[in-house]
Formats: sequence, structure tokens, C-alpha cells
Amino acid sequence: MARQWAKAQQYSALQRPLPVVREPADLAELQVIVSDVDDLLTRLRVSPGRWGQTEAAVSQRSILTALAYLSLQTGKRVVAASIRDLGLMVGLGRTTAADALRALQTAGYIDQVHSHDGVNATEWSLASEFSTGSRSVRSQPFNNPRPPTELFTLRAALVRRIEDQLTDQLHDLFTRKGLGHLAGRLYALLREHASLTVESAARLLGVTVRHTTVIFSRLRRSRLLVKHAGGWARARRDLRDVAARVLRLAGTLEARMEAYQCEREVWAWWLAEQSTMSSIPRERPRRPHVSSRPLFDAAASGERVWPRYPRGSDGRANHREARYYVNAGVLSPTSRWQLAIA
Repeated sequence: MARQWAKAQQYSALQRPLPVVREPADLAELQVIVSDVDDLLTRLRVSPGRWGQTEAAVSQRSILTALAYLSLQTGKRVVAASIRDLGLMVGLGRTTAADALRALQTAGYIDQVHSHDGVNATEWSLASEFSTGSRSVRSQPFNNPRPPTELFTLRAALVRRIEDQLTDQLHDLFTRKGLGHLAGRLYALLREHASLTVESAARLLGVTVRHTTVIFSRLRRSRLLVKHAGGWARARRDLRDVAARVLRLAGTLEARMEAYQCEREVWAWWLAEQSTMSSIPRERPRRPHVSSRPLFDAAASGERVWPRYPRGSDGRANHREARYYVNAGVLSPTSRWQLAIA
């Protein structure tokens, strides 16, 4: 039960940025997307050196795969994804994810369609080199006939392949303080292959045999691999959680997710403060202090009323104090009656 629950949490973290699931109406566009993602995965597989020689290249591969997954799942060429969401999907920090996005955009693998606006995330799309071109896309009516079985079969196979790859490497153990992102990539490869030798794994990862030997040694030390007739294979029991606890890494990704949630709340609070400051003074709502306890129904519908943003003695915004209040849960409606605050 514990292993199944852990796997369910991994899939939940991967699919958190996805909107409400609904089947795409334009099957011609979906066919282009499926073809592009299939082509992209093929390019990633046949050019391991480009995507494995450096830590930055491995991060870029993961971010590019995550964007392809979002496009494939939503059935849209343009997807909205924040840096933090992409980082959480693949187990990377926000700075590493941001660097990977910039590098991919500079190299021409992705295009930034729209920049972020307030709380709305940046919109991305796979570069046109993965597309067959807009001339080949013929729009179809919304009441088009039954879709071809092959299209949805291929789409489901690609989704499953990417999900297995991302969820296998999405673990506290494969963070930078642990075994590393490339170790997670190798662990994911051992799902696709029954066993791998050091030499064959080095070719698939695009790194040297010496580097691959070090990764195998770390995975073996954590009891994630067993000796096999064809080299090395996964252990029957998934001991990633045990290894993470031994290395004192358990909860790393969960703590990162909570920190990002706090950052988002501080940002939304500051945007509300800016909106209030730019409005007509007589129309500004009366805002309580953050430590007050107004009586209201937390489940009631309507726009959220933010308290006054903390400010220093000079009148400037005090973002550090705002972050403290958010971390303490003071802004949460469920903690309105907890009066013990600093």
C-alpha cells in the first residue's frame, strides 16, 4: 500500500499543471502534435551525446520532455507552464528550470509565445522544426467523425512512455544533494530495458563509461540495482524511499513544493496590493491588518479580500515580513482563530 501511495503521489505531482481533462476537438492539430512529440522523442534517443554530456544538458532534456508531455496531454501546441511547475514535474529547482528554458529557447527548441502576466504563467510551444508546418493542418468541424484508432493508440503510448520516464526520476533521492538527476535518468532507462551493461548505459546516456560506472556504483550502494545475466537490472523492491531516508533527503521535493506555494501566495498578495494602490483612493476597500481575525465564511464565493501588505518604517513594502506571515499560515482562513503570532 505504501508503494502504491508513493506512486500515486508521483503521478499527482506530474499532472498538477494540467488543466481539466477534455478531448481535443481538432483532430488534425492533435495528429500534428502527436507526430511532433514522436519525432522529438526519437531525436532525444538517437542523439544521447547532446542531451547527456553535461548536467545542464540533462536538465534541458527533462524540461523539453515535460513541455512535450503537457502539449500531448492537453492537445494544444501552446501550453501555459510556470518555471516552478516545470521544475516540480521533473525534480529540478526553479533556477535550474529557468536556465534550461532559456537555453532551449536560445537553441531554437522551444518558442515563448506569451510572457507571464501577473499570476498567469508563461506560454510555451515546441519549436517549428518539430512541426510539419501550418499548411498541412486543416481545421475540422467540432462534430467530426470518430477519430482514427491509431492516432489515440500512439498518443496513449507516448503519454505512458513519458509518464514512466518522468515519474521514475521524480524522487528525493535523485535531487542534486542526492544521487543526481542523471542517476534518475539511468534508473528510468532500466524500466525500458530489462538489463544494461555499463557500456550500453553509457551509450544511451551519452556520457563516458567512467561516469556511468560511478552512477552504477551509487545506485548499487543504495540497493536499487541487482546483478543480472545481461549486466545490471532493477531490484524487485523499490527502495528509493529507504535510500532517501538514509541520506536524509526524504521530503526534499515536498518541502520545495510548499516553498513555491508560499512564494506564489506572497506574489498574489503583492499584486493585490499594487492593484489597490493604483485605484482611486475613495474606492479602495478597507483592509484589515494581517493579524486581525475578521468574521467571514471561508467557503463563501467571491473575490478574496487581502489584508494590508506589511511595510517598514520608511513606508516601503516589507517582503520578508510578508513571507513570514505566509509561511506561518496567518493568511489561511483555517488559521484565523490561532491568535499566537509574533
